[in-house]
Amino acid sequence: MEGLVELHDNIMYYLVIILFGVGWILLSIIRNYISTKSPKEKWLGKSLLWVKLTLSNSGELLKLLVPNYIWKYVSGWSNYSGMVTSQEICENKMEDRGSKSVVGLVPIGVKEQRVDGNGQVVNIACLRCTLKDFERNSYINVLANQIFKKSYSSIAINKSDYINSEFPPQAINPWFLTGFADGEGSFIIYIQKTDNTKLGWATWVAFEINISNKDIAILKDIKSYLRVGKINQKSNGSCVYYIRALNEISVLIDHFDKYPLITKKYADYLLFKSAYEIIKNKQHLTKEGFNNIIALKATSNKGLNPLLKEAFPDIIPSERPDVCNTTTFDPNWLSGFTTAEGNFLVRVLNEPKTQTILRFKLTQHIRDEQLFINIADYLKCGKIYVDERSVSFIVTKYSDITEKILPLFDEYPVQGLKRLNYADFVKVWQLMKSNLHLTTEGIKLIRKIKSGMNFGRVF
Repeated sequence: MEGLVELHDNIMYYLVIILFGVGWILLSIIRNYISTKSPKEKWLGKSLLWVKLTLSNSGELLKLLVPNYIWKYVSGWSNYSGMVTSQEICENKMEDRGSKSVVGLVPIGVKEQRVDGNGQVVNIACLRCTLKDFERNSYINVLANQIFKKSYSSIAINKSDYINSEFPPQAINPWFLTGFADGEGSFIIYIQKTDNTKLGWATWVAFEINISNKDIAILKDIKSYLRVGKINQKSNGSCVYYIRALNEISVLIDHFDKYPLITKKYADYLLFKSAYEIIKNKQHLTKEGFNNIIALKATSNKGLNPLLKEAFPDIIPSERPDVCNTTTFDPNWLSGFTTAEGNFLVRVLNEPKTQTILRFKLTQHIRDEQLFINIADYLKCGKIYVDERSVSFIVTKYSDITEKILPLFDEYPVQGLKRLNYADFVKVWQLMKSNLHLTTEGIKLIRKIKSGMNFGRVF
């Protein structure tokens, strides 16, 4: 009887060993089968270019393509085509570590690069590698372990809150705020009929920025910087940041006194500030003080509406302050103003021959013509175009785009939707740099990029 028990134990022992070995073999077979069946080409997330995973002298080593988004939080760039991607390959199958690959349509050889940080996949050590093509797309110059280890994802963001997830909140530069306010800000003197005052009229001042809901992240950054004001989202797809409380208006005035506006809007700010001082000192409760506010409003922005003109026909408008045009510009102001009033455009002409043109454009009221002339002189590029109501500064020369515009906005990036348009603008520039705009496939790709820019962008 004891012999049968011992025999049974031995059989179970060897059976367990056999089952373990068979399971291990099956696992290896499945893993190798998946590796051999993986596709030769994979898309770079939402990118328009692709990478061949079959390397010229390394066989089929690269098994998984994972777009890396996290490093952009450090460098401030968006994920345009041919950008850094993370690869996973088995460490024990690594052969020639100097092998090259081909990135999409661009005939640029790239090398595998060891990156600090090994992961674990089914208990097999894996090495993260990096593919790089364009010099403009390379990693920022910091150690790999400063960029975030094991922070990669295969999920492309395509939601209505794309801006917020792609570009996290950041400390806004004060000159950027001034530049953005020069383009989108409004300094308003409100006057409204009421039965709640002795004069029968109420007055207050307000600063407002009205933009698309898709750019609400910019307003949140401004509110975070000033630490005053409120943000309201409207049913028409827009949002407004406003400041009305007198104690909060004082914070706003402190900012614009330190970082003054540059456009002719500075005159509206000075009239707004004068009205604020009258209200702060409660002089608006007297007839004389209230008439002074009416006179300031008559000169500010669009002046008095028909109702006020009829109610106060004898009011003499205040003299509008004279604003001197500056000849020097803080690059952060240019970034903020471009975020508000700039455009990055791509044109593809078919006649007399197919031609691709990059165009950077700023537009403003005709009263700022001299300011735009000064901007052109400061940047040493572009031309000025004037019509009855507006003035435009336009740069189309490829060398100026390359040497003046791109370096400026690489270092001082625009924000919000305009930042995505700039990223697409750079994609086309890269294709032109590689002469792919001279090929049929390159033109098709440029048209596809162009169709998703500006008003064509879908979330």
